[in-house]
Amino acid sequence: MIRKGYIEGYYGKLMNWEDRSYLLKTLSNLSLDFYIYGPKEDPFHRADWSAPYPKDTLIKFQGFKQEASKLGLRSYFALSPGVPSGKNKQAEYKALKEKIKQLVNVGFDDFAIFFDDIDSERNGNLGKRHGEILNFVQEILNVKREDSLIFCPTVYCDSFAKGPLVDSEYLKVLSEEIPVNLPMLWTGKEVVSETISDVDILALEDVIGNPVIIWDNYYANDYCPTNFFIGPHEGRNLSEESVIGLGINPTGLPITDSIILHQVEGSQETEEILKQFGVPDCFNELIPFFRGPFNQDSSLVDIEKVKSIKVLSTQLCIEWKSDLQLEWSPFLWTFFNDLNFLLKLKQSEDKKELEHWASRRYSNPLLKVIFIREENN
Repeated sequence: MIRKGYIEGYYGKLMNWEDRSYLLKTLSNLSLDFYIYGPKEDPFHRADWSAPYPKDTLIKFQGFKQEASKLGLRSYFALSPGVPSGKNKQAEYKALKEKIKQLVNVGFDDFAIFFDDIDSERNGNLGKRHGEILNFVQEILNVKREDSLIFCPTVYCDSFAKGPLVDSEYLKVLSEEIPVNLPMLWTGKEVVSETISDVDILALEDVIGNPVIIWDNYYANDYCPTNFFIGPHEGRNLSEESVIGLGINPTGLPITDSIILHQVEGSQETEEILKQFGVPDCFNELIPFFRGPFNQDSSLVDIEKVKSIKVLSTQLCIEWKSDLQLEWSPFLWTFFNDLNFLLKLKQSEDKKELEHWASRRYSNPLLKVIFIREENN
């Protein structure tokens, strides 16, 4: 069976401990398997990875680890030592060893090393360096379970290879340096992949044959922060023969991410899940616009349809009150704000009046493009 879990690995949102506890309970209730801690906004994870964690933070990590274990979940602690700290190699290795020791002392025995999004040439030299780091960490941990150490390479999708995967010097050298049983995180053809299948993983095995855990950015919105996706988990056709796990890297909004985990678990329909979380039935009319990153409805060409959808703003933005509504409110208001703009454009209102209205809501570069285009039409 493919293990499924949650990856706290996104940009722009650092959750609190209550949020993480809530998600641990969701994972357990859904009989999912793991949680990977690696938020980009934690400076001690990435930007200042070589600095030790403060004692009060370690106490929080200890509680998190204990709760995960009680719920039957694997909790991975991720570090990004591939980000240069400005120290020499020997000092960096010493800092990495001390950092890992801190976390082992509060109970962690599963770790992840993230080499993602490093600003460096993806060549054989980088592959060799990352292989050395992984071997060093594995030696420190004295790994007993094959999946107690996992990693994300810098080339973590097909498109980053800048050509056929088999020609990636980074992956070729990395595969020569590390044990073949070390699980690797992979996002598919793209950072956000429309589809991921067994065939895609077979192509990867031609250059690096390590077990694969899918790092799935399907629901991620850190690259499109005015939007979110809440529909069915689609376009994934994977078997145990090609991958050992799948982790969702979503939004950092805990209730929204809990809904997403229900979608990934897959035993309920979207409308049923949303009803369970107290979402008003009228939101079902908006699901086509928030379904997923590759299948959003863009058919708002009829003014009457725009008007009918816009009516829902009162129910969803004003009348609906809940913690989930607080998470969704910025996205819903932005959506209805865009509908207002669309209506004004379609109804050909006075240009100066429209520009004034839009200037309070949109950036100057966007306004210039919109109004220059309108003039040219």
